Amino acid sequence: MLNAKEINRLAIPAILFNITEPLIGLADIAILGQLENDVTQAQGGVGLAAGLFATLVWGFAQMRTALSAIISRHFGQNNLKPTFSLVPQTLVLTLLIGIIVSILTACFYDTITNFIYGKISPKTYLYSESYYLIRSLGLPFSLGIALFFGIFRGIQNTTWAMYICLIGGAINIVLDFILILGIDGLFNGMGVKGAATASIIAQATMFILSIIVLYKKTPFTLSFSIKKNPFFNEMIHIFWNMFIRTIVLNIVFILANRFANKNGDIQLTAYTIGYNIWIFSSFFIDGFSNAGNALAGKFLGAKDRKNLSLLGDKLLRINLSISLLLALVYFIFYPVIGSLFNNDPEVNKFFKATFWIIIIAQPFNSIAFTFDGIFKGLGEAVYLRNTLIIGSLFIFMPLLYILDHFDLKLTAVWLSMMGWMIFRGGSLYWKFKKIARTQL
Repeated sequence: MLNAKEINRLAIPAILFNITEPLIGLADIAILGQLENDVTQAQGGVGLAAGLFATLVWGFAQMRTALSAIISRHFGQNNLKPTFSLVPQTLVLTLLIGIIVSILTACFYDTITNFIYGKISPKTYLYSESYYLIRSLGLPFSLGIALFFGIFRGIQNTTWAMYICLIGGAINIVLDFILILGIDGLFNGMGVKGAATASIIAQATMFILSIIVLYKKTPFTLSFSIKKNPFFNEMIHIFWNMFIRTIVLNIVFILANRFANKNGDIQLTAYTIGYNIWIFSSFFIDGFSNAGNALAGKFLGAKDRKNLSLLGDKLLRINLSISLLLALVYFIFYPVIGSLFNNDPEVNKFFKATFWIIIIAQPFNSIAFTFDGIFKGLGEAVYLRNTLIIGSLFIFMPLLYILDHFDLKLTAVWLSMMGWMIFRGGSLYWKFKKIARTQL
């Protein structure tokens, strides 16, 4: 019988490694806020570049979701051997994609950002470009790390990923202070270039640690076989549907960024702070969803419908509790949160005017993330794709354009995001209840 201990064993480490990346993003923004000149432009530029980088990682890292679903299903069947050759084949494909995308986006960064974000102030663009050209070098590392974490999750272990992320996060933050601000008398700060360099070093370290853990703690190796694994086509099928879904997901975030950017650097910076808090909250809630991902695949392989149904109910209660706790913390510290990242009164005025929406959205986000994780474990990539496309085309975009027409500025962006999450959560909950009632 499924119990809380089994869920917590996977979820608590997953929470810690999930929040590492957004914490690094928040640290980057906060430390950049200590620069003497062009703070708003530097933070806005890094926000734009980091948004593009996250778009690429979230899109192409869906290989992790596909591989994890297949491995967890075989783990539930107590037969991992058929997946052994799939791991190195998927890793090679992932790294090749990372290298190609890194080169192409760095070479055409100007064209890409103009297309995605529209007109950017010259100074903000320069900071954005200098950050991205360095950060893009780490894209293959980021995709590789994500894949390794998918492998670990597939065999029901999120602890290894947690330790690797904590080490990488600590390295990144320490290097941020040194490389962004410098050391008096010893080293001149590099500003946004320092933030990007710190990330590269941390990612390379995490990638190496992931390989070590793979060999020491798992039955897998990186011995490559030219003969295609029998499950390679299934993996590509899941990846492709999840990739399309994630591209649509990131179109939503890009549109939100574009609408924030068109109102100027002040509102872009206010949005960047709110976005990083939104992402931090999302990954915090998503920790238990990672447990759902791993356990749902295992229960699918074992054809255990009863525990699958219990999993959905228990995870939903837990995630709703976490989201309400986060909302309470944000409400209590509402007056001071913005000033932790930027002291500009105008930036904080726009941030405070919209932060209430992020707070209210937390419970709705928890519903969506709960079942999003479970559906990934079940390999239900097509339904996840279709739900996101429908929500984006018929909820988010109409709301964004209508509310923006009434000159609601950042309020239009965040209300549209909340409506989008309400639809996603509701549709996934309905579908899960339908699946849980039928025999696996």
